[in-house]
Formats: sequence, structure tokens, C-alpha cells
Amino acid sequence: MAISINSIIQNIRIRLVSGQVGQFLQWWGGELRELLPAQFRARLQYARRRLLMQASDGEVALSIEDGEAIQSLDSFITEQDPQLQQQRVRELLQQHELTEMSRDLLLSEADVLRTEVVMPLAAEANLGQALAYEMDRHTPFQAEEVYFCWGILSRDREASQLHFELFVTPRKPVDAQIETLKRLGLKPTGIDVQGSDGLWGINLLPQALRHRIVNQQARLNWAIAAVMVVLMVFVMAQSLWLREHQIETITEAIDAVRAEALAVQQIRKQIDDASEAAGFMQSHKIVNGYKIEVLAELTRVLPEDTFLDRLSMHAETTQMQGKSDNAQGLIELINDSPFFENASFRGPTRLDNRSRKEIFDLSANNTPQDAG
Repeated sequence: MAISINSIIQNIRIRLVSGQVGQFLQWWGGELRELLPAQFRARLQYARRRLLMQASDGEVALSIEDGEAIQSLDSFITEQDPQLQQQRVRELLQQHELTEMSRDLLLSEADVLRTEVVMPLAAEANLGQALAYEMDRHTPFQAEEVYFCWGILSRDREASQLHFELFVTPRKPVDAQIETLKRLGLKPTGIDVQGSDGLWGINLLPQALRHRIVNQQARLNWAIAAVMVVLMVFVMAQSLWLREHQIETITEAIDAVRAEALAVQQIRKQIDDASEAAGFMQSHKIVNGYKIEVLAELTRVLPEDTFLDRLSMHAETTQMQGKSDNAQGLIELINDSPFFENASFRGPTRLDNRSRKEIFDLSANNTPQDAG
């Protein structure tokens, strides 16, 4: 049961790393590292170091790989006192701060078979188990005779095929090297390969055989990072809640002000309507009152032998049409009135044959009067 669960976890991990999500995260992480100051990048690079171990006849060589270069560290003769050698190894690892770093057995390119394999895409979910069943079809070995791993090349979904590279190395010589390392207190966490163009970046060691190193500093960093993420989420959630609360408060205040503004607007409209009505009545009162005064003045000014057929009163002029025994004398009478000025005939006077009076058409300018 445990082996099955480990196999499922390993398959998921491999799919994440080799899939589009893993490639994006690797690219994104690289871009983020480039944005960091050089000092922080150096610290990250220092924390990502790993110990590389090469075991040959009677000797174990140790080196450090920091992602950019491989630096030789030291070598040990395996035939000497194991306890003394283990003490030397511990001191060396402590001196270079490698006690909590991963340790990979390094094989040469000649020790590993590398081949491209094509299998149905459906086999990816249990690729390790599928390869164990068909190892003898793709390599000269049985599955129990080798350590193997793979790297996804592409997924052809139209043809439902999975293209990947298969890496295989015989177990017996590797097991012998692992035993040599264990005598020095160096249990490997993985198996990588040194190629002509650098490290392959694979791990041939099965999950069940990998030595687990607990990096206390990394755990502390992850714990701090988790706390920071939780605090950041809490702060963001609180900020969103406060913003929502402020929006609700402002909305309520705006609604209240809007209601007051509508009430004020209605009152103002009522006042404007009342003012307009009052002004209308006042203006008509003034106009009509003025017309009455003009009509009274004309009644006073015009003589008894004069009567009007038509009277038109405008804002600036007053026009009169009628008959009189002496139409010429009307000009002087009207100009003497304080209500009129510049009186003149609009046309020649004529004699009415029936009444024997002169027909006139007269216009005069109105003079402004005190409203009081």
C-alpha cells in the first residue's frame, strides 16, 4: 500500500515538474531570482548547493555543485578506519555547511543507458509500473536488475502517445558504490549522471531508497513563509472587508444626502414656482395698472369733440385712431401730457363726410412712470 502511494506521489511530482505547469514555475522562479539583489541571489545559490559523491576502487571523491560549477572538495581512502573516516567526513561537511544539503551519487555517462521510448498516453498515470512490466522490451535488462527514471519529452494528444527518455543503470555496481558511501556515513539522497555537457539533472535512485535529510533551516524558512502568507491573506481579507464596510457606510451616507438633496430640490422648486406665479401676477398687475392710468390720462387730455375708434397701448408706444374737430391740435395736447412725448401723425388726416370731422391716426412714445 505504501509503495503504491509513493508511486502515485512520484508520478504526480514528475508530471508537475515535466509538464507545462512545472516549466512555467521554473521559468517564473528564474525570472523572480533575476529581480532579486545580487546578495540575495548569492544566498539562494548558496542554499541550493548539493554534495556530489563519486565512488571508485578504494576511494570516494567529494565535490560541491552550486548550479553553476562543480568544485572539488576532498577525497577519502575507503580502506582506512571507518570510524576515523566518518569523523573526518562529518567535520568536512560541518566546515562547508553541507550537513543538511542533498547528497547525490554521481555516475559516469558510460554507466547509464539512455534511450527514447514511446508509449500510450494513458500509461503516464502509472508510468513507473508500466516500465517495470515492459523494461525487457526497451532495454537488455529486467526491471529488478536496474535503477531507472525518465524525463517527459512531449505529449502527442492527437496520436495519444507519450514520448519520453528512459535512463537505466545496472543495480549491482550502484549498490556496491552505495554501500561504500554508507561506510563513510554518506547515505545518498539521489543518483545523478555526469555527462560530456554537464550534469543530467536526474535521479535514478528509487524513492524508497533515498536518504531523507531534514533541513531545519529550510523548515524554519518554510514555516516563516507560511506564516507570512497567512498574514498576507488575513491582511488582504481584512482590507477587502474594511473597504466593503467603508463602501457600505459611504453608500448609506450618500443615500441620506441624496434624500435631503431631493427634499431641498422639491422645496426650491415650490419656491421658484411660487415666485414665478407672484412675479407673473405682479407684472400683469403693473401692466394693467399702467394701462388704466394711460386710459385715464387720455380721457383727461382729449377734448369733448374728439373720440377714439381704436386705441393700441404697447410697452413703448401708444397708437390712437379716431375723429376730431381739430386733429392738428391733438399733437400739442398729447405732448403736454407727462405720459407721452414725440406725438406725431402716422399718415395724413382726412375729412369724414358724414360727421364732418377729421379722421386721424396718431402715435406717441410712452414716458416711463414711477412704479410706486
